[in-house]
Amino acid sequence: MNKPTTLYEQLADNIKTKIVDGELAIGDRLPSERAMSEQYGINRMTVRKAIKLLEDEGILSAEVGRGTFVSGMPVVSRKVELGDNELISLTRQIRQKGLDPSREIISFQKVKNEDALYDFFPDSENVYELVRLSLINGKPYALQKAYFPCNLFSDAERFDFLDESLYDYMEEQGHRPTQLVSYLKIAKIPDMYVSLFHEEKPRNVFLFDYFGFDKDHRLIEYTISYHLPEYTSFRYVTRKAKNNETR
Repeated sequence: MNKPTTLYEQLADNIKTKIVDGELAIGDRLPSERAMSEQYGINRMTVRKAIKLLEDEGILSAEVGRGTFVSGMPVVSRKVELGDNELISLTRQIRQKGLDPSREIISFQKVKNEDALYDFFPDSENVYELVRLSLINGKPYALQKAYFPCNLFSDAERFDFLDESLYDYMEEQGHRPTQLVSYLKIAKIPDMYVSLFHEEKPRNVFLFDYFGFDKDHRLIEYTISYHLPEYTSFRYVTRKAKNNETR
């Protein structure tokens, strides 16, 4: 959300914040213009302009004879920034933004190390597959499918991955990632995960591939992560090529 200037922009920003924080949900009806005018100590024309602004943004919709309803989720500035903070757990990043994080374990299993995974972890017969859904203010935000080798993490079944960080577990085992390489692209949510995001059909999301390396430069984590763009921003750094480098 942009920093508001006029009174009606301030009111619009206030309404957006209530939606993001869960105080107002999609489908909820707003108080009448008169009630909002009295509540905020502003005239009804200002309230009307704020509502019109949010209608134009697709956040509110007016129904004749019924009132004004929340119809969309604002694009917020309190986004989780990916790029510089990858070695901090996603839950901690969300909490640092003043948002309320939670998680669900979708599945956790030991699988055969084969195909592309074998290229990543050639020394391990099996790998752990951990699939978790991250939520912001109770709403789905990101799905992460993490793979890590059983030969280095043989007792992962005893760890509570619902409430604890994967990286905390890896640190406990002496193999916390010290370097992370990530790749970003735009992709559709896979069909098997669409319902987890409360969507009816696949939509475009940020797809990150993460490769985590320990202090010995050994690959110990491969994670596929789907992030809804409403709550995600990312940062990248470029460097100027030297004269003898190919551009």
